[in-house]
Amino acid sequence: MGSCQQHVAYQMARPVRLRAPDTPDLQTQRRRLLEAYCRHQRPLVDSAQALMGCRSRAEDVVQDAFLKLWEHGTGRGVRDEGKFLFRVVRNLAIDRLRRLALERRHGGCDTLVEQEPAPASSSPEQRVLVSDTLQHVMAAVSELPGRMQRALELHRIEGQTQRGVARQLGVSPTLVNFMLRDALAHCQAKLNSGQAA
Repeated sequence: MGSCQQHVAYQMARPVRLRAPDTPDLQTQRRRLLEAYCRHQRPLVDSAQALMGCRSRAEDVVQDAFLKLWEHGTGRGVRDEGKFLFRVVRNLAIDRLRRLALERRHGGCDTLVEQEPAPASSSPEQRVLVSDTLQHVMAAVSELPGRMQRALELHRIEGQTQRGVARQLGVSPTLVNFMLRDALAHCQAKLNSGQAA
């Protein structure tokens, strides 16, 4: 049974919660959501994995996004459920990364990166190198001022233009350019010092 069919079977077998009965609008949203999910499942997981660096966590994020939208609907005015699903998955992945970074920063889980499953083809040396690199980058980003972190996140993770980042932060595009340059230089310096150690 394919994963789409498994999700549908799961939804059908779930105990019913006491809530308002499904409206025809919600049923239509669910049908369109399911079609979009089945059509885009692999690319959704791939995009979440690109952000999170872990296939199993990416799959969890995609499933959570689907279930959240299944439960509450996509809302009125959504024309393309596929694009909407990609946006929700990206937002959930970013939220999870922030939470993991916060947990790591406060000592809640120092070994999360080492516990991530690596691709089967990678050697132990490659896994250690990737883990160390990720730790250095996360440490470098956490040292940046808040506005610089946000500019880097908007530009590098969310894919916004420098002009779009400037609008969101209420600064000039030139300042955003300088912030991104300084943030990347800081991260590179941190990586270089980690590799030299």
